[in-house]
Amino acid sequence: MIPCCCSLIPPPASIAKFISDQPYLSMLEKKCTSMKDLQKIHAQLIKTGLAKDPIAASRVLAFCTSPAGDINYAYLVFTQIQNRNLFVWNTIIRGFSQSSTPHNAISLFIDMMFTLPSTQPQRLTYPSVFKAYAQLGLANEGAQLHGRVIKLGLENDQFIQNTILNMYVNCGFLSEAQRIFDGAMGFDVVTWNTMIIGLAKCGEIDKSRGLFDKMLLRNTVSWNSMISGYVRKGRFFEAMELFSRMQEERIKPSEFTMVSLLNACACLGALRQGEWIHDYIVKNNFALNSIVITAIIDMYSNHFEEAIEQRLSLKEKQLDKEPGCSLIEVNGEVHEFVSGGRLHPRSKDIYHALDDLGMAIKEMG
Repeated sequence: MIPCCCSLIPPPASIAKFISDQPYLSMLEKKCTSMKDLQKIHAQLIKTGLAKDPIAASRVLAFCTSPAGDINYAYLVFTQIQNRNLFVWNTIIRGFSQSSTPHNAISLFIDMMFTLPSTQPQRLTYPSVFKAYAQLGLANEGAQLHGRVIKLGLENDQFIQNTILNMYVNCGFLSEAQRIFDGAMGFDVVTWNTMIIGLAKCGEIDKSRGLFDKMLLRNTVSWNSMISGYVRKGRFFEAMELFSRMQEERIKPSEFTMVSLLNACACLGALRQGEWIHDYIVKNNFALNSIVITAIIDMYSNHFEEAIEQRLSLKEKQLDKEPGCSLIEVNGEVHEFVSGGRLHPRSKDIYHALDDLGMAIKEMG
C-alpha cells in the first residue's frame, strides 16, 4: 500500500485557467488522440516537472483509462502522483473496472479506504466497484458493499442502484435483483433493460417479455435484448415478429440486431429472410465487422447450393434485381465490384477467390 494524502479538488474555473496557462496540457486536452500522442506530451510534462501535479496528472490519467488509452500505463502514471485526490482514485478504479483485470479495481478501492480514512467514497466510486464484482461473479462480496451503501443512504441513487442491480443480474441472483427492482424509488431505461437482460439470460424469457411490454420508452438495447433472448431460447419466429414490430415503430436496429436475426434465419433454414436481412445490412451501410460477416456466412453455409440456384433463376428469367456492390481490400488496395459484373480488371481473380470461398463453405457444411 503506497502512502498518500488527500487534496481537495480545485474549482473548475481554476482548473480551466491552469490548463490554459500550460501549453502541453492544452495539447493534451485538444490534440491527443492516441497513446503515441499521450506519451510525447507526458514526456514534456515530466521534463517541466508538471507530471506530479494532481491536475496535470489527472488529465493524463483520464486519457490513459479511456478506450483509446492503456490501463497499465495509467497505473504507472497513478503511482507517480504525490497527492492523490478522490478524482484520481475514482479514475484509476473506473479504468480497471472496465479492463480485463477488474480485480485490481477492488484492490485499489480497499487501498483507497485505508489511505483516505477520513474521506467517504462518492457516488462515482461505488458503481465502478460493483461493476468489477459483476465481472468477477462475486455477488456475495458485492452484497457486503451493498450493505455499506444502504448504511450511507445511497441505495436509491439511480446510478448506484443500476450497477447493484446489474451485479446481481450478471451473477444470476435473480431473486435479489427482483427485490431491488420492485423496491426501486425510480426507474430509467437502464433499470428496465438491466432486468430484461438478466431475466432473458437466465431463461426467464416470458417474464422478460412481460417487463418489455410494460416499458413506456424503449431503446435499441431493449429490443436487442428481447430478440437475442428469443434466439437463444430457440423461439426464432417470435424474434422475427419482434423485429417486424421494431420496423413498424421506426426503431433503428444495430449490428447486434442483425446478427441475432441472421442466427435465427440460419437455425430456421429461412434463406429468403436471411437474404433480405443481408441486403438490408448492405443498403443501410452497417459495419461489416468479423461478427457480422461470420453470421452472414453461417446463414448461407447450409443453403449454399439453393442460394446459387436462386441467383441463376433470376438471370434466366432476366428479372431486374439491383446488383449488390462490394468493396474489398487486398494488400492495402481497395477494389470495388458489382455482383455479377465483369468490368473490373481483376474480375477473374475475384471470382476465382469467391469460388474458393464457396467450396470452403460447402466443405464446412
